[in-house]
Amino acid sequence: MGAVVFCNITWMKDYRGITDYDKPNGKGGSFVKENNDAMEQTNFLPFDGICYGYVMHRGNLHIESLDKTAIKTDVLDDVTVVWVATGDNGRKIVGWYENAEMYRDWQVYEENGCYIEYNFRTKAENAYLIPIGMRNFSIPSASKAGKGRGMGQSNVWYADSEFGRQFIPNVLKYLAEIKQKCRIVGFTAEELKTAANIPNKTSDELLAMAAKACDNGEYLKSLQICNQAQAVEESPYGAVRVCRALNLEKLFCYDEAIEVYKDALKNFTEDEYEAWRDVEAKEKLSWLYRITGKNFLAWHLEEEIFAAYKEGKNNAGMVESLLEMMSITEEEGNFDTLKELIARFDDIGTKYCADVVDEYRDVVKQKGLAG
Repeated sequence: MGAVVFCNITWMKDYRGITDYDKPNGKGGSFVKENNDAMEQTNFLPFDGICYGYVMHRGNLHIESLDKTAIKTDVLDDVTVVWVATGDNGRKIVGWYENAEMYRDWQVYEENGCYIEYNFRTKAENAYLIPIGMRNFSIPSASKAGKGRGMGQSNVWYADSEFGRQFIPNVLKYLAEIKQKCRIVGFTAEELKTAANIPNKTSDELLAMAAKACDNGEYLKSLQICNQAQAVEESPYGAVRVCRALNLEKLFCYDEAIEVYKDALKNFTEDEYEAWRDVEAKEKLSWLYRITGKNFLAWHLEEEIFAAYKEGKNNAGMVESLLEMMSITEEEGNFDTLKELIARFDDIGTKYCADVVDEYRDVVKQKGLAG
């Protein structure tokens, strides 16, 4: 068994970047409170298949505390990094890295002009995040339990006391028990294609089970139930494929999700078309095209989405589609087309999101294209 180290970070849901949905809770130190920011915000966001782990600390990490033979080295392999954070119910384990590299000094990873500091790195397939509702393993505090009997003032606990050495096996047992419910990044192709084996269930029953698992954050489980549902002969409809694609998206398998959404668009039933499931799928697919840098494909989908909402006389849908196209044109510096899109908005004759459109008007004016 490799070494184990505990690192205290701020509490977040997903650690995939700060969003309106996921912000640091302010219990990660003065920097987090004052700036509503946290360097550990991307600890579970893979970059080219690697997760980079950050923990705020002073000086260098004492890797020799985990392995005395590492006194003259700068990196230690095969480390289990246990990430802990303080939420409303105290300090809990929120996730962990397996087979990680631990660096004595700060390292820097550069991604598209963004620089990420880190002391730990591991393959995404070895990074496990515990769903927020399952975080129930408490980490003791040395201020209450006594020196060496938990985490102290430092954000890094090497657990090299007698208490720590006895505590670690309990932690590893807990991680092994919840492991299959927690891995959300770095899945193999075999895992993504595996079908669940739930007997005596119809496709509709399987789809309901998959939806429940997805709502609970068990995305791999949900995906594999969907795989079984899609294999049932009487249900080649689009809803199962949309559920599969959503789970792939949640697992950061964007390219795979794109292909499944495209497949769904070929398999919707007439009832599903009547329920606008195809338009919903196109909206999700457009978003995936945007975040994967395929603006050209997103644009053409938004034109189709706009046409569908226009036929259905849905002004709000038309405007939201136009806003997506405006965002694309501004991003690519195509301000003449942006001006045309604003004119299309004016033709709708609605005040819905007019304040957002006015911001684009200002952009056009700044470019000297008003009129």
